[in-house]
Order: sequence, then C-alpha cells, then structure tokens
Amino acid sequence: MTKGQPIELMGDITHVDEGRVTVTLGIPVTVNADTVRLVTRYVPPKGKTPLSDNAT
Repeated sequence: MTKGQPIELMGDITHVDEGRVTVTLGIPVTVNADTVRLVTRYVPPKGKTPLSDNAT
C-alpha cells in the first residue's frame, strides 16, 4: 500500500453533516461525502404464495 491509495471499507453510515459522513467500521470514521459510494445489500423477494401446491 502507498500513501493516497484508495481502499474499500464497508460499514454502516451513522451520521451525515455538511459534506461529511461518519461510517462505523468498528470505530466511527468521518470522511468526505464525495469519497463514499453507497452500496445496498441484496434482499431476496418475499414470496406471498407457497412454493408447492397442496392436494385438496
């Protein structure tokens, strides 16, 4: 690694204030908002009908 090299860290955003974002990475870290990329987790669709038909 070298100084100024971009790295990817993943955490939850806990606070947004005037162009700065606080992200929890085990400890809170405050960074400029323009350096943060929002990634949402995949949530599978919730089925409302059963996957198999029952014999009637």
